[in-house]
Amino acid sequence: MKPPVLAYAAPTSVAEACVLLAADEDAKVLAGGQSLLPLLALRLAAPTTLVDIGRVPGLRGIEAEGDRLRIGALTTHADVETSALVASKAPMLSQAAGLIAHPQIRARGTMAGAVAHADPAAEWPAVLLALGGSVEVAGPAGTRVVPADGFFVGPFMTVLEPDDIITAIHVPLAPRGWWFGEHARRAGDYGLSIAALSCDLSTGVMRDVRIVVAGATGTVSRATAAEELLDGTEPGAATDRAVAAAAQELTFSADIHGSAGYRRTLTTNLLRRGLRELAERTG
Repeated sequence: MKPPVLAYAAPTSVAEACVLLAADEDAKVLAGGQSLLPLLALRLAAPTTLVDIGRVPGLRGIEAEGDRLRIGALTTHADVETSALVASKAPMLSQAAGLIAHPQIRARGTMAGAVAHADPAAEWPAVLLALGGSVEVAGPAGTRVVPADGFFVGPFMTVLEPDDIITAIHVPLAPRGWWFGEHARRAGDYGLSIAALSCDLSTGVMRDVRIVVAGATGTVSRATAAEELLDGTEPGAATDRAVAAAAQELTFSADIHGSAGYRRTLTTNLLRRGLRELAERTG
């Protein structure tokens, strides 16, 4: 299928891009295009203007800035996957990036684009929530940083305004215990269930526990009751109770690829494996 008729703009600065978006409430930002272009081809999205930020300088790259990793908006999944800096400072990102779709998509698609798209079956929203990351956003009123906990508000929905642009993703550099895994029908498919876990282990017990599930629950979700059960416990000590709590508190979705019960089983298996492997790493 062919995309609908639309206008195209290629700004050369973030400010110019924001002006273009403010002038057309039905405009959309184009970065890597790996989510938006298929939607256009299928006529599932019909923006009146595409604002292509590919020529805006300074939006691609990964840097350590103080206590955080700053990942520019045009940084691709492949950039993250192959970055030695990411592998040494935030290895959960490296592992998650390698599970995203296929190499061709990872070479074009951007991490920030996936965060803005907020697909409930995508890897990056779960990772960002699990690591306590944040999103740097530019708009007509200036630049602001939005914590991931307040950024995702539902499936394919975020707090971004129509004239906002993500300029970078921030990931804390403080060392944390972590685990990431997913279950997909085939390599490269969207995950039927995705689990991302992290915690502060600096005192020998689990603190600031974050358990995030995507792909199985209709929207990216934290299992807060399970997190509270694990807080203050030694790794591995309360795994079964935490997994049971997560299964109880989360609402699982169903579609042609699997029932809610099937996704509940996949998710509990992932969480149990993740918590056990996390304990083994620290034991």
